[in-house]
Amino acid sequence: MKIMHEIMYKVEVLYVLCVLLMGRQRNQVHKMLAEFRLIPGLNNLFDKLIWRKHSTNHVLHGQNQICDCSPEISLKIQFLRLLQSFSDHHENKYLLLNSQELNELSAISLKANIPEVEAVVNTDRSLICDGKKGLLTRLLQVMKKEPAESSFRFWQARAVESFLRGVTSYADQMFLLKRGLLEHILLCIIDSECKSRDVLQSYFDLLGELMKFNVDAFKRFNKYVNTEGKFQIFLNQINSSLVDSNMLVRCIVLSLDRFESQTDAVKVAEVISQCCLLSYMSRVENRLSFLFRLINIIQVQTLTQENVSCLNTSLVILMLARRKGKLPFYLNALREKELAEKYPGFLLNNFHSLLRFWQEHYLNKDKDSTCLENSSCISFSYWKETVSLLLCPDRTAPCAIISYIDEAYMNVDKDFSED
Repeated sequence: MKIMHEIMYKVEVLYVLCVLLMGRQRNQVHKMLAEFRLIPGLNNLFDKLIWRKHSTNHVLHGQNQICDCSPEISLKIQFLRLLQSFSDHHENKYLLLNSQELNELSAISLKANIPEVEAVVNTDRSLICDGKKGLLTRLLQVMKKEPAESSFRFWQARAVESFLRGVTSYADQMFLLKRGLLEHILLCIIDSECKSRDVLQSYFDLLGELMKFNVDAFKRFNKYVNTEGKFQIFLNQINSSLVDSNMLVRCIVLSLDRFESQTDAVKVAEVISQCCLLSYMSRVENRLSFLFRLINIIQVQTLTQENVSCLNTSLVILMLARRKGKLPFYLNALREKELAEKYPGFLLNNFHSLLRFWQEHYLNKDKDSTCLENSSCISFSYWKETVSLLLCPDRTAPCAIISYIDEAYMNVDKDFSED
């Protein structure tokens, strides 16, 4: 009983810290926790308390991998949630590394001839992890050893993903790639053919952040997915639940556009041709297929925090098409798809309603708009302009959705409240 009460007390402490890190005074809480050396303390406790090997002499009631209610499992989940909250979009995330690992980040930037991340330079080394390994590295090691059926995989992936969120950092990505993270994710998605929807979503999101704009990551992907059979399993996992995998689709589309815009056309063509994933997404019919399904699986009435990202991914595809002057082509392709499916107006009317919701939601929330900007590297003004073009009421405008809906099937003049 004493052991159980002690663990539950720690669960409550971690929960309170997590809540404080998500509150309005987040920066102040961050500063205080950093100065109190919370992260080095958690690092020292990681093996001794959080991820210790369970003793058969102290099996607590309910303690098993499929019951999240046992005290020790609750402690691990709260610990992972705390790491996620601490790292998410905050410069203090580099406190999860030790001195040697910070030097490694600097060396990666130097070798790639890119500016060193300012937050790495400014990290107070008296507050970082000590010992041979930092907390992030320890978490990766545990993550790779976790059994396939473990309930912790979701929380582990979320905690690691939070380290990558925000402005994409090549050095951060390479730090994790060198530790075999990409191969571990693909092992779980392809070889283990993971069935858990929550775990798959967290792994797809993490894979997207890990690979975004990173040629080396796509090369490593192709080295692992080296047969048509493996690639088909990967595509089947993506297509089986596009709501869960849409962030990865967005990453691939954005990365392809970034690579195609680089000056060395020969080198870019070589990279794309040698990577099955980039080659697949470079075919316009495949991008249109994703676009059609992304719009088709959501409606204003069924939008949630979980699936609204599908709307943003569809917008990314159309914004990149607009940059190349191909937005009318994509809208016409959606119209032709409607006619082929014998549902004229259904898809485009639905998309029109979704974009009106988008304006209501994002034009009044600074934080959400900043996240869109950081994750896509597309200015929010371009997001707004594209949505305005699509919602233009002029039926002669080539980029207006209503230009591609026959008048007999128009349903875009309702009040927003009726959609």
